Amino acid sequence: MKNRIVIKRTNKRDAGGFLLFVFLLPYVCACLWGHAGAQTDLSGGGPGQPRQTADTGITVRAGMPWGTWEMPLGEYLCYRLQTVIPADYDPEALKAQAVLLRTEAVKAWQEQGQGILSVDGAELEEWYLAGERERESLAGYFQAVEETAGEYLCCGGEPIRACYFRVSNGSTRDAGRLRQTDGCPYLTAVDCAQDRTSPEYSSEVTVLRSVFRQEILARIGAEYGPAELYENMELLYDESGYVSDVVFHRDGGADARMDGEAFRYLFGLPSASFTTEQTDTAVVFHVTGVGHGFGMSQYGADCMALNGSDYAEILDRFFPQTELAKIE
Repeated sequence: MKNRIVIKRTNKRDAGGFLLFVFLLPYVCACLWGHAGAQTDLSGGGPGQPRQTADTGITVRAGMPWGTWEMPLGEYLCYRLQTVIPADYDPEALKAQAVLLRTEAVKAWQEQGQGILSVDGAELEEWYLAGERERESLAGYFQAVEETAGEYLCCGGEPIRACYFRVSNGSTRDAGRLRQTDGCPYLTAVDCAQDRTSPEYSSEVTVLRSVFRQEILARIGAEYGPAELYENMELLYDESGYVSDVVFHRDGGADARMDGEAFRYLFGLPSASFTTEQTDTAVVFHVTGVGHGFGMSQYGADCMALNGSDYAEILDRFFPQTELAKIE
């Protein structure tokens, strides 16, 4: 791949068994003799292979089971892209997502204040072991990272909370109304009527009444009869139609309250945009959308791209009051 930004060669089929032995030798010795030794640096950067990319200035250090793998930010972003957004989305949608991932990285890098971005490498093992043929199939991700090189999204000169999710219920959410997301004026409600055409737009989850009661009572610490729990449950919605709180009313006692996102995770609901239907044996959730609903709808971004919008226009729509900045 001509424009590939990966500096470290990680295809061990090309290197052969000898390099595999060399790479693993320090780890084997540590296991046999109990000496931790120096952490393994597999980032390349020798003569003729400078450890620089278009995302220069930030190196990512991943803690792996066998040591440390250092890589340029650009290479790390390519890995992250293929874990969060479908490869067949329009290139402009992929570029918008690449900018958001870079924004996440820049924000974390600044907060860590160590000059190197440290990440958990537990999920990187498959990427590290991937052969050249598998990586060739990710060409669109590499291109998205390269063509947005160094760009991230900021508000007031600071990297934003780069929220994104799969499919909305027809609108994104206004985070300013929730306590934990105050100070993010760019996370506001944006119309996403096109998301209703997604195959993932609607779904249904059925939970046995006995399981529902057991899970709820374990968290609110109150006792309800078999019918009271369902009769006394109230769903509170935000302006975009997502459940912000679930309230369980108690006669003669304080009401119990659960956050809508916590509630939906409790029962594995695709999103917090749902209604309920009760049968004699189960609680049925009718759900719209996939994800938390804040920031950029990936499906909506793909629709905008297919209709001619570029990644800057996509980001401007989903994150008003923000601007693109460049890593210096």
